[in-house]
Amino acid sequence: MGNRLDETKQDLKVEPDSRSVDEMNAAGGIDTVDDSCGSSSGSSFEPSSESSCESSSGSSSSPSEVAAAAQVKPATTESADAQKQASGAPTVRRRRRALDLAGHTIEQNLWILAGPLIAERLLQSTVDAADMAMVGRVGAAAVAAVGLSNQISMIATGFFDAIRVGTTSVIARRVGAGRLDEAQKTLRQSLLIAACLGFISFLMFSVYSAASLRMMGAEPDVIAMGVRYFFWKGLSLCFEYVTMTFAAGLRGSGHTDLPMYVGIVMNLLNLCGNYVLINGHYGFPKLEAEGAGLSTAFARFVGMLLIMYLMSNKHNPLKGWFRGSFKPDTEALGRVLQIGLPASGERLTLRGAQILYTRAIAGLGTNAYAAHQIALRIESISLTIGFSFGAATTTLVGQYLGFGDKQKAELAARKAQKIASLAMGCAGVLLFLAAPSVVHLFIPDNPVVAEMGATVLRIVAVAQPFMAINHVLAGGLRGAGDTKWVMYITGGSAWAVRVALTYLFVKTFGLGLPGAWYAMVTDLIARSMMFRWRFGTGHWKHIRV
Repeated sequence: MGNRLDETKQDLKVEPDSRSVDEMNAAGGIDTVDDSCGSSSGSSFEPSSESSCESSSGSSSSPSEVAAAAQVKPATTESADAQKQASGAPTVRRRRRALDLAGHTIEQNLWILAGPLIAERLLQSTVDAADMAMVGRVGAAAVAAVGLSNQISMIATGFFDAIRVGTTSVIARRVGAGRLDEAQKTLRQSLLIAACLGFISFLMFSVYSAASLRMMGAEPDVIAMGVRYFFWKGLSLCFEYVTMTFAAGLRGSGHTDLPMYVGIVMNLLNLCGNYVLINGHYGFPKLEAEGAGLSTAFARFVGMLLIMYLMSNKHNPLKGWFRGSFKPDTEALGRVLQIGLPASGERLTLRGAQILYTRAIAGLGTNAYAAHQIALRIESISLTIGFSFGAATTTLVGQYLGFGDKQKAELAARKAQKIASLAMGCAGVLLFLAAPSVVHLFIPDNPVVAEMGATVLRIVAVAQPFMAINHVLAGGLRGAGDTKWVMYITGGSAWAVRVALTYLFVKTFGLGLPGAWYAMVTDLIARSMMFRWRFGTGHWKHIRV
């Protein structure tokens, strides 16, 4: 029969466009190959059928060879394609928007990955901003309650980041090398841990919500609202962690479009739920901050069900994720944690610094903290660009390294950094000019909060290009598995620069809320310098995953 590499190359000659590795191996990716290795049409090309082909043929190619064959752009003429159609031979479906490491330019692959991420995150940031505007009409105490509760929930998410980051990085390497069975095994192991962490987080938040808010320096009226919001926020983590694990796997495999669809549905559900539950529209009870939490939990539950359906029924390298064993596998999980634990350490050290940072701001009063939260929500719209190109860089660097092309891995990060820095620089100019008008939309009845929010928004506007560098280069290092240095840089700068300067500017110099934001901007600039240095050393190119 010939080996699998030859069969893969022969199948590729049917299509005049390049094929990505996931298209070659995902279920249903090739219409002309069946479970008996090509004897009839209409069946899918599953990873399980690949194994049977190898055993029956008596020879097999290495995963990297198969990946290389799947990435080669075939040189087929239009006349050959016309002859095949005239003879009635089956044709292969064309999917031009798939990631292709060999057939596409780096810029094309970047936009294929970043485009859906930008759309998803832009909608999410817009919905978050709209949510904050709705909560802001309840009062400054409601804004503070939601903001402080979210800060505490980020601590739990810091533990989960070990799974999220590790899953993306390992799956990117495995898919880039054509080892799809191992990629699916990685996803199953990650899902087990994600479900357990979600349930534990819910139990902890249910018991310690009031104590946690008091520890953060919340005032009594804020605690009363925060406890009710906290219950639903904790419950939502059970669904969110599973959803985020599926999304991490899909992004690592190069499919950012499916998480985008799920994000659109979740955000629209959350927005509609907030509208009817926060202020009690259309006959629903007026639940204020609690309504925002209930809406979030429901939207994330629906999102979890939707991403499971899409993962199992749409073309992607992980489509057969549920067919293998869910028995704990120390080797597969160990590779995820090898990369993920430093990422978790990064998040936890950052969250610890943010807790002290937030306590310093909360000590300035409810108005100051409300202005802080509103400014963060507005700024998050600009951060959409940095996050999206950072996540795209993680996938591309991981897949190029798995594919064996270190030069393109570096070029991908460099090009993503330039694009993101330019775009976020333009966004910073808009933030600076429109700050007073935008903040007024969120809290029109409190001029004190509006003035403070506009002031700090202008402070952070100048740091937008540096934030782009942080997101992209940190994403590239994560994709390569160099998560320890991401932890050292992020955690070290957050504590040594942000926390130290915050207490100096706020407590000693009495600069108030602007002082805290001056400290944050200094931290972001220092971090960008260290990320540029670490990435420039090139040590990340030689890390084995």
